[in-house]
This record gives sequence, structure tokens and C-alpha cells, in this order.
Amino acid sequence: MSVHVAPADRFAIFWGGGLGDLLVLRPLLRALSSRLDDPPHFFTTATHLPGLFGELGLNPQVHVLPTRPAAALRVFRDLGIRFDWLYLGPYPRIKTRMLAYVVRPRRIWSRRHPDRHPFVGEQVLADVLALGLGATPWGDQPYGGKWSRPGASTHAAIEEYVVLHPGAKARWETTRWADSHWQHLMRSLLQQTALQLLLVGMASERSHLDALRGELDPALQARVRVDTTLSLPRLADVVEASRGVICHNSGIMHLSAMLGKPTVVPTGSSAVFW
Repeated sequence: MSVHVAPADRFAIFWGGGLGDLLVLRPLLRALSSRLDDPPHFFTTATHLPGLFGELGLNPQVHVLPTRPAAALRVFRDLGIRFDWLYLGPYPRIKTRMLAYVVRPRRIWSRRHPDRHPFVGEQVLADVLALGLGATPWGDQPYGGKWSRPGASTHAAIEEYVVLHPGAKARWETTRWADSHWQHLMRSLLQQTALQLLLVGMASERSHLDALRGELDPALQARVRVDTTLSLPRLADVVEASRGVICHNSGIMHLSAMLGKPTVVPTGSSAVFW
């Protein structure tokens, strides 16, 4: 029996909650939209994800799950759908895998492809091919091909600049580079080049970014801007117009890579391949 996804299949996805999680899954979502009669169902515990789908031109049926397993299972039962596929990706958490078995789809898809790089984006691309979804216009391009944004414009406020993102998820403190290293890097870039620096992040990171800027000499501070108000399309404009990005393992890392910008990712104690 073929394991390829058929147009009439009901396909569901359990996935994470960050911008990077969504970008690495973009090839699968685009491929499924081209194949299925009805959009796939996307289940997540992240409350901020629904708005990102539209900005990325994706149209799955999004369901925000409660964090408690019993309440999450009730969401599935209320839908009354027996899914043909439940996609977990290559590295599901134990709790996610347990919930998948309780939901009882016809097939649970969670594979690791030893012939591909362990980076989750490469594993998702391998899944697209293994599920018979590989005949797509963007082929084997990471992140599902270039993101075409209507009305995309360059960032005109400053000309030659590098984007820096020193932040990370609250639960990912081990990925953070020490502030002293960021300050040394910023000082070196400003002293040895004519580049300007743009520090970006979430609104909650504003005080941290201001503090990093405040440690520089006043003459150097004039070439450093902080912006924590950028929408996703505007952030993409800013990244695309830059000379490159220096950041932690984050959604901005994936966004920069998707846009084809030179990207440097310092890390703390995370595994090397991240």
C-alpha cells in the first residue's frame, strides 16, 4: 500500500510555537496546500501563531490547544475527525507522541532520515519527498522557497548596517551568548568598520537591548539603533536590506536564512548542529 498522501486525506500536524518552527515547516505546508482537497489542520499550543500564517501566505486550519493533556484531547474529540495522517516531525516530545497515540489517527508520521543532516529543516524536506509531495515549484529549497511579500520595501532609515538579535526564548537560556561577548562584538564592528548596527527583538527585550547599547562609548552609540516594534513583514524588509544578521538560534535566524542573507549564529551550550 502506498504511503503517499492522497488529495482526499485528512492531514493534521502537531508542531511547536515559534517563528522558526513555522518557517522550517513551510515546505510541508505549501506542498500539502497544493495536494489536499481541504487545508491541513495545524495543532499548536502557541497563541501567537495564527496571525503569522497569513503573513507567510499559508492557510492551514489552526487550532490552539490547551497545555493540559486532557483538555487538549477534548479539542480533538469535539472536532469529531478521524485523521488519516498525524505529522509530528523528526523530534517530537514524549508528551506530544503520547497525545498522538491517544488521538488514534490512521497513520502517525515521525521519522528521522539518517541520510540527511539532522537539522530539522533538512528532515522536513526529506519528509516532503517521502510523503510523495516532492513535485513542487520550489523543489528542494529550504523553507519552501523565497518568501514573496506584496509591497516589500528596503529599510531606508540607515544604509550599510548589520542586524543583531541577542535575544532567545525564555526557556532557551543556554543558547544565549554572554552580554560581555555581544558588547565586545559590537564595539569591534563599530571601531573596525563603517557599518551601523540595528538591534532587534521582542518588546519585552527592549530594556536588555538598551542596556547593551548603553555600555558603548557615546560616540559609538550614535551608530546603533534599537527597534522592538517590527512586524514580521517589516522585519523581513529590514533583514533583506541589511549586510547580514548575527543572532542566536531563533526565528530571526531562520528568517535570515530563508531570505538568503549571510547569517552568523553564536551559541551557548546547545548541540553543535543547531
